[in-house]
Amino acid sequence: MSPFRRERPPVCLGPLASLPEDVPTRVATSPPVAILRHGDTVHVFEDRCPHAGAILSRGTLTNEHLTCPAHKATFELATGRSTGRLPCRPLHTYTSWLQDGLLYHSPTPRPTRKAQKSPCPNPTPPLDSP
Repeated sequence: MSPFRRERPPVCLGPLASLPEDVPTRVATSPPVAILRHGDTVHVFEDRCPHAGAILSRGTLTNEHLTCPAHKATFELATGRSTGRLPCRPLHTYTSWLQDGLLYHSPTPRPTRKAQKSPCPNPTPPLDSP
């Protein structure tokens, strides 16, 4: 076995022009990611809520924050940091770049600060349940 880890190649997400603006879009990569294009800024992040497992690209976008459709956990898209009243581990976010009109992302998530790696609380019933 080699002492060197083999780097995985970048993931091509397609033409940037095909992405709608300010609409989270799911991409069926492994693992699935969501892309959010806001002007020239692109955020690529895991498409599963670390707390509830819900598909985040179906969530609600408010400014630079995305709210989980299941349990209302909120995440800052630039950093993946959990915000709001439901603390959770940060989302995995990915470095992305544009090359010849195509959007790519690194297959390896950005590192998170150790202080941010808090466990998610146990899943709770949805907020709209009796």
